[in-house]
Amino acid sequence: MTTLTELYVVSHTHWDREWYHTDAEFRQRLVQLVDELLETPPVSGSFLLDGQSILLDDYLTVRPERAAELAALLRDGRLEAGPWYVLPDELIPSGEALVRNLMIGRSTVRRVRGEPPAVLYCPDSFGHPAALPDLAAGFGCAMLVLWRGFGGSRAPRSDVVWWHGAGGASVLVYHLPQDGYEFGSSLPANLEDARRRWACITDALAPRATTGRGILLNGADHHARQRDLPLALESLARVASPVRIVSASLADAARALHNGAAASDVPHIRGELRDSYGYTWTLQGTLATRAHQKRNNARAERTLIRDTEPWVALAGGDGASAARALLATTWRTLLTAHPHDTLCGTSVDAVGIAFDQRVASAERQAHALRRTALETLISHDAELARHRQSDWRPAVVLRNPVARARGGVVELRLCATIADVAVGPGSATRQGVRRRVPAWGIDGIPLQVLARSEEIALTESPRAYPDADRVAVAQAVGWVSPLGGYAVETRFHGVPASVTIPNPVVSGEASLDNGRVRVDVSADGSVTLIDHEMRRTIRNVIALERARDVGDSYTPAIRETLAAPVARRVRVTQKGPIRGEIVIDFQQAQAGRRGRSSCRLKLQLDADARSLRVCVDGENRDRDHRLRICFATDLEDAATVADAAFHSVTREHLEIPEIDAAVEHVVPTAPLHRWVARFTSRQGVALASDGLAEYESTANSICVTLVRSIGELSRADLQERPGHAGWPAPIPGAQCPGPYAARFALTLFGADSPDVRDAIERFAEDALVPLSGETLRSNLLPPIRAGGLELSGNGVAFSAAAPAEQDGWIMLRCVNRRDEAVRGAWRLAGIPNCTEAVKARLDETPIAALTVADGIVQFDAEPLEIVTILVR
Repeated sequence: MTTLTELYVVSHTHWDREWYHTDAEFRQRLVQLVDELLETPPVSGSFLLDGQSILLDDYLTVRPERAAELAALLRDGRLEAGPWYVLPDELIPSGEALVRNLMIGRSTVRRVRGEPPAVLYCPDSFGHPAALPDLAAGFGCAMLVLWRGFGGSRAPRSDVVWWHGAGGASVLVYHLPQDGYEFGSSLPANLEDARRRWACITDALAPRATTGRGILLNGADHHARQRDLPLALESLARVASPVRIVSASLADAARALHNGAAASDVPHIRGELRDSYGYTWTLQGTLATRAHQKRNNARAERTLIRDTEPWVALAGGDGASAARALLATTWRTLLTAHPHDTLCGTSVDAVGIAFDQRVASAERQAHALRRTALETLISHDAELARHRQSDWRPAVVLRNPVARARGGVVELRLCATIADVAVGPGSATRQGVRRRVPAWGIDGIPLQVLARSEEIALTESPRAYPDADRVAVAQAVGWVSPLGGYAVETRFHGVPASVTIPNPVVSGEASLDNGRVRVDVSADGSVTLIDHEMRRTIRNVIALERARDVGDSYTPAIRETLAAPVARRVRVTQKGPIRGEIVIDFQQAQAGRRGRSSCRLKLQLDADARSLRVCVDGENRDRDHRLRICFATDLEDAATVADAAFHSVTREHLEIPEIDAAVEHVVPTAPLHRWVARFTSRQGVALASDGLAEYESTANSICVTLVRSIGELSRADLQERPGHAGWPAPIPGAQCPGPYAARFALTLFGADSPDVRDAIERFAEDALVPLSGETLRSNLLPPIRAGGLELSGNGVAFSAAAPAEQDGWIMLRCVNRRDEAVRGAWRLAGIPNCTEAVKARLDETPIAALTVADGIVQFDAEPLEIVTILVR
């Protein structure tokens, strides 16, 4: 039987930066809270700013004159902040986004001369990824503090556990009591009240106190420091005797718990934590709330990680330091959309509006950084080009945003000048004469034009006004020979090549076939997928499904099935040979109060491809409902494997006792990152998604939520979760009126194996980060090839390539996705004169030197290890 001998009281505030108020409104309370701490600092212990450092930025934005006082408290340990920049939702962001959160969080504390506690503090996240111990260890955090996602009858009866990460790291977890981070708020100063409160504390903590030591968090949501805390602690100490009451910082409490765990029999756990049913609300129903916002965030993350940071790293040069700072600023912008109440959509509509602006801003910043980096790589001089229009020779800049060589279909945005545009006084009489749109062509690349349009384009320079032109634009696909990994190449506009395209697409009346895969669509919109090579046929492979949802932003409450959209028209819109496309137009049979909802599916098949691409574009005009797209898999009783932060996870349906379900029903949906797959002993299927965050694996289908329409922040009358999970407020914006979109790819595989998992990784990359190219009209140079960064090794998957924190270094990261040690290598063609390489922790702390030979860095990766390498 355990006995509580020491209790560490940590004074804190839990700060949802925005929720039922905006960040600007909550910031006013934050300024009052921190002003009070600076004027009357803690005499003993410390005060914890919720494990996130953005609060320092928020405070200093208003009170920059108090930076020195704030820094002094942080240096003395009387104030703690970090290691997170924002307390994130942990299941929706990518693993790299979580790393950037921690990197920027630590640098923010250090900027004011502090050091974050070596504790990964996660007091209110709605579940935790399996890789979290690896993240904690990678930043030198020996302990995690968490609440939701763990506990109850299926968990060890202990307040501490050793949690083993997929990559091999082990960290100590302190699990908060059922009432969470507010259990120790408002401690009474009166002795009689203190006795009653102590009885409650010991009832909750003592039975699980495996080490004899515990942590009591004294604070709650947006609470300032308790006024009479010293007297309250004195009263608690008197009634708790002989248990020792210690006013402590989080860092000190963590050290004490860690020391106690070393001498105790502590249970061990593995895997992701998404089950606290019966212990506290798990709140797994937020994954599709404001679904379009989660998709936009995922797309912005992917742009930054896969198609901006690597090019900036390879560009280097005189602007490397500024580019690194601009990247950090872009990440800060995006991370302000990652707090769990923000990214989860469990906030008022004003917060949702701010979310949209932040994510759009981050993506625009990323695009601008990529453009500058690519121009640097191909030696384009924008200042010179601005004044030599007569020498322009338009070229297409092709790029391969993956770390392996590949060719095939390239997605192109071509443009050509058709008229000069004058600006300023008298410009009405100086507009250029319109020219004919030229025939579209690229030297050596066969083309298929998909769509045409016109727009105004600017050619800019750092020392001149922009030059404006009206341009014709063509969206096209082409066929290219292999480009190296993270290589860039320019090709002049010119004559398309007569290249033989392997397995070209042939279209029928309502069919597409490339010799490997066939798609047939009937007049009623039903789709049949035939894989010639695997000899498998899936009928009714795509279906739209609607149901009434009377839930709130935290919890779905699915009721009766509603009439699904009906197919109104089927037509072939692209006949090949590079890309074929069939469009199916759906519409609601009955109109709602705001008219009829509609949905358009574009089924695309590319030359030589084994995957079917599905593009969804719709208009939601209904309320209180859920719309899903379901992909039949022809696999009964299959295991489900889903991509997650750094590693894939196998997920099974959770069954819980009725007594637990009375408090909160199990939500059958799960987080969706880039892909989800189903496997039997003989066959498999994989679905890639471009950012929607919720899927459900049913008997033989994978269903992804397109739209979840609800109108209340929190409701108390749900049988799925009786009681308010947040302050009630109307959120009509969460009905998600207006357009929605999604992009998927579906392909068939054999039985699960390490090689199949590697193939799924390549399939997801090809679907989500395709070969791309766009016209540089102001090009002055002959064709050029530049860049180059490739990763090789069975089982190793690219994770990131970016400028390192230290000048002159580049960070390369990959993940061994196999259960065995493997050998890998980075080929550094685009990093000339590389002289030094070191293996490092996730936080870029060097571990061991590596050898660079002929532009190659070889490394060994332990089973499921996340490998970070710095090169100079």
